[in-house]
Amino acid sequence: MSSTPGDKVRDSTGKRPSLNPTIINAISEALSKRASNDSSLPMEVTPDVEPIQVAVAAGQIASSTIEKRAKSSTAVAGDESSAFTPEECQLVAGRIIGVVMRWNEIEASLIEAVKSTAWVLKYNEQASFGVLSEECEDGECDDTILKKRLQDDPLLRMCRAECLYALFLKNVEMPTMEKIGQVPIDGATGIDFLDAERKEVLFPDGFE
Repeated sequence: MSSTPGDKVRDSTGKRPSLNPTIINAISEALSKRASNDSSLPMEVTPDVEPIQVAVAAGQIASSTIEKRAKSSTAVAGDESSAFTPEECQLVAGRIIGVVMRWNEIEASLIEAVKSTAWVLKYNEQASFGVLSEECEDGECDDTILKKRLQDDPLLRMCRAECLYALFLKNVEMPTMEKIGQVPIDGATGIDFLDAERKEVLFPDGFE
């Protein structure tokens, strides 16, 4: 029996692969760049860095992410459909840039949610949200310590990326789309990348 390489289940159902893993990986990369203070790709607005510079740098990460996806899709014969469509490219880039441009706002929401949940503090589960225990204590966390941990601990960084992305979807994208009476092309009205416990901490009133 002959066969053609590619995702035949996806082709038969017409369902597109989730954009979330790619976006989360890109956000994790942006966190790493910010922690490294890479001047070629500034990931944070400072007295010396304008918002437009950060937006451009985030756009470069988004473009690189989309390009890698396109290359990987052409590497396997018959799997070209896994490349992002133009609409998906726009959504991926918009979400990556959206999170990067709102670091402080979203991180503040993340830390507040974590420090307000008794069981997380009791069992020292802050890291599962990508948060240091020091960030949940009174006073500011040493920025040097935070950046080093984010650089040295890929799992911590990925957990933080997941939570920041989820908060962006809930607090920024969903209200914006609701105002204009639209839904994202991928139908991202829920999250499939967080377990139930983390969802309850971040969204005590429910995600919907």
